[in-house]
Amino acid sequence: MDPEAFSGLCSVKRGVQTMGKDRETENTPERLLARAYALRNDNPEETLKLYADWAETYDHTMIDGLAYRSPRRIAALAAASESRRDARVLDVGCGTGLLADCLRGEGFSRIDGLDYSAPMLAVAKREGRIEEAFLRDLNAPLAMEAECYDMLASTGTFTHGHVGAECLPGLLALLVPGGRLICTVHHDVWDEGGFGAGLQALTDAGAAVLRSREADLLFEDDDEPTGWYLVVEKRPA
Repeated sequence: MDPEAFSGLCSVKRGVQTMGKDRETENTPERLLARAYALRNDNPEETLKLYADWAETYDHTMIDGLAYRSPRRIAALAAASESRRDARVLDVGCGTGLLADCLRGEGFSRIDGLDYSAPMLAVAKREGRIEEAFLRDLNAPLAMEAECYDMLASTGTFTHGHVGAECLPGLLALLVPGGRLICTVHHDVWDEGGFGAGLQALTDAGAAVLRSREADLLFEDDDEPTGWYLVVEKRPA
């Protein structure tokens, strides 16, 4: 092989090795979370690609890599808010079912899951964390039976580039009167995503009452509270 061709081959091999390293670093916990926080509501293709890439490693990334604490915290709030362990629960934006798994740990036995990502839902279903799986876009009408859940639980859904507060009336429609939405809202989207104003509008209209709002960490290693933990009760019509 002539020197020029040999040099070219070495360059190609170095390029392949670099690409391999790039692929490895692309799926580190920090990189995946950065991709999630960079999502935009107007780019559903990127959202679907991220969660397809992430589905099989999501649990390990979030729990072991990032010390994600909010599923346990929301499950504890749910257990304190609802005494009936056979209450019908919908995990909104369930992903792989981390929250559903924590809810089962608190004794809840009837848990369905709703998510935008089919691969994430498939993991939740495969692991036995949810019963029924609903593939739905929270930015569109849900086309689900009204007043069929006693509780909605959610963590990590009301955050950067996922959904805005416009979904709240549609979610409340799924609850029986007196049912509760127990969820996190990332601090950064409380105002930017319209959640503060949206909840206030529902309260002013007599559709809901905010039972509690507590600032707390979403990840164990956060230096300060990064999210709101909410308990919202649906009022009778």
